Amino acid sequence: MRMNSRLTLLLAFLCIVGTCADVQGAKSKVSKTSNHPEITEQEKLTDCAECHQQATPDVHKQWFDSSHGIGMVKCYQCHGTYENFKKTPAISDCAVCHANMVGKCPKDKPCWACHTPHSFKRADK
Repeated sequence: MRMNSRLTLLLAFLCIVGTCADVQGAKSKVSKTSNHPEITEQEKLTDCAECHQQATPDVHKQWFDSSHGIGMVKCYQCHGTYENFKKTPAISDCAVCHANMVGKCPKDKPCWACHTPHSFKRADK
């Protein structure tokens, strides 16, 4: 009986230590694995545009006035969330919605070589 209670206490202790380690890992995960500046848990619940309207007003305006802004395509749909944020989306991210257009593009150039990022206007016009 004594062995069972010691084993139970040991397992409970290991579970608690493991849970604390997971929580600590999750707190630091955003800043270590993401290219996005570190933000609070509460800030993660807000729409990107709320901060970027002030932090990067030119980029926000380009997006807001573009077909993506008008169509309410959100930042995370191209750039990912805080945990997997990427400053420059992969062409495969564009292809999720624009497969037909990506198929017509030169294979050696990303979409933004011909279209201005966030406004999506042709760079040559």
